[in-house]
Amino acid sequence: MQSNAGCRSRLSKSLIGSIESFFFAATAGMVRRGLFGTSPRVHLTAAPPQPQARPHSALLLWDSPGRLGRMKRSRQALVATLVMAWLSGPAGCRRAPVEKPADFPAGHVARPEALVSPRWVRAALAYRDGGYRGERPAGWRHDRFVVVEAAWVRPGESAAHDRGHVPGAVLLNTEDLENGYPRWQLRSGDELQRAIGRVGITPESTVVVYGRSLIAAARVWWILGYAGVSDVRLMDGGFDAWREAGYGVEKGWRAVDAATFAATPRAHWLATTDEVKARLATGNVWLGDLRSVEEFAGATSGYSYLDARGRLPGALHLGDADDRSPLYGTRNGRLRPPRDVLALWQNQGLALSDDARSFHKDVVFYCGGGWRSSLAFFYAWLLGLENVRNYSDGWAGWSTHYVPDSTSRGSTAGWRQSRTTNPIDNQAVEKAVGNPAR
Repeated sequence: MQSNAGCRSRLSKSLIGSIESFFFAATAGMVRRGLFGTSPRVHLTAAPPQPQARPHSALLLWDSPGRLGRMKRSRQALVATLVMAWLSGPAGCRRAPVEKPADFPAGHVARPEALVSPRWVRAALAYRDGGYRGERPAGWRHDRFVVVEAAWVRPGESAAHDRGHVPGAVLLNTEDLENGYPRWQLRSGDELQRAIGRVGITPESTVVVYGRSLIAAARVWWILGYAGVSDVRLMDGGFDAWREAGYGVEKGWRAVDAATFAATPRAHWLATTDEVKARLATGNVWLGDLRSVEEFAGATSGYSYLDARGRLPGALHLGDADDRSPLYGTRNGRLRPPRDVLALWQNQGLALSDDARSFHKDVVFYCGGGWRSSLAFFYAWLLGLENVRNYSDGWAGWSTHYVPDSTSRGSTAGWRQSRTTNPIDNQAVEKAVGNPAR
């Protein structure tokens, strides 16, 4: 498959050849017809003045009234020749990518292509399934194009994916990416690579993630990016938006050709418990809490399988990023304008550096277990803010050890919860963000 530069070069040669052929034929015809003065029928001044007409070419000054129509037809023939040469081009060349108005709903941000519309996904699937012919979608990067539906499917349950999904999409169950009840923490690097390879993803893939839950999609997006997939995107609005657009769905399971996934993780995307403790000791970090006001204030843990309540010391409340909250997503599951989210963060104390490409201090987002904080990380990624990390273990990992215990009969039967030695803040809340009406 040719590069774009090679295609442009061959197309240019094709156009030049077409122009030369046209003018050779046209010149020969003019000589035969005596246009250059070899025929007594040529009168340089015979054409009546036409002040209202703008000459199409200097050649028209030499033409007689009877030849004006033929020259116009010749000009039209030249335009048609050039258009046909460009459209046909050399075999194997692709047409230039064309961007539609709403392909990238995030608008004018540093990484607009990270958020794509259902229409863009549909066009990308058509381009891939059509053998990479026709109009190439704007922002196309890798020919290995995979659409992933992100969902948590409990063991033994059937997935909504079976009853209808974006055609060609594969299901990626968060159970395969996290270590299960009641910890729900990120699996080891080897386990992640095997799970990602099983659904046909390689490091050099373009992957679009969607879901029926915005934070589930954001969680899988973040895990794939952290694991080393070079180009991961979110489909705005998820499955509901796909249906609202009137696009067809596919039912059942699709056979997937597994791939070998081996990549170096983006370690700078992740904050571990030890790193958070070390940064807290220096004071050179902002902790952004993406949980509800009640969780932030210690009124509830937010989870049936977690007893500990409170927050990390010095954390700033950035509002609840859950699906039921209107702060980070609309009622129909679409993202808010990224600049609006940035304004919220700034109001809560996250100041930008002078160049506006990073925060004044490093920022660590956290929630209960990495889902809501993944959505905040995605917004920062869209905005091009580099010095952010996701504390994937979140409040659960900071506050609690889960120890297998067959005698335990508490909120986590079969597991005993024990408190860590990490400091916890349960003081009165001074500045928190409530959920406005949608």
